Amino acid sequence: MMVVVAEPALAVKPVDAATRAHWEALYIAHHQVVWRTLRRIGFSPDAAAEATQQAFLICVQRFEDVRPGSERAFLFSTAIRVAKTVARKHRRISLEEELEHPDLGVSAEALDRRELAVKILDRVLRQLDEDLVTVFTLFEIEGFSSPEIAEILDIPLGTVASRLRRAREGFRKAARAVELEGRGKASGAVRLQVARNES
Repeated sequence: MMVVVAEPALAVKPVDAATRAHWEALYIAHHQVVWRTLRRIGFSPDAAAEATQQAFLICVQRFEDVRPGSERAFLFSTAIRVAKTVARKHRRISLEEELEHPDLGVSAEALDRRELAVKILDRVLRQLDEDLVTVFTLFEIEGFSSPEIAEILDIPLGTVASRLRRAREGFRKAARAVELEGRGKASGAVRLQVARNES
């Protein structure tokens, strides 16, 4: 595992107890979602972790600039911008591990299926442009609304709709290609097994 050397820590303004409790609650509620979103967009685990940490520090530093009720959008907007900067230090890689902590109550077979599904999702998403993956991930996977995505990415609502439409089309096409490739490999394995049995 690569060790991340963080940039010098941001100077965080002193905050009152209520503000601190508010941001701690936001951290607890959203830090895994922010990290997971950055991973799905294509950033390495280390880059996603570093960007997530920096995004929360920036949000706390700028808490006075954040409109009440728009903290989540501000946080994701900051995280995506920071991740693009951090990515200069970390290369984009594919998902090779579970995006969420495994549920210990789930069977090994179910975990294997979930891991396979995550890997297939990653393969499909890697075939889309980064701008499309970002909008698709925020809308379809993380459940943000189009107006929230427009605010997060600082783009017009019409651009969100256009990117989402193109992302869905690209996703369907890429998913179909992956499905056909999987069928081809499976049928090839069956043909190989039949040939071995006949010899």
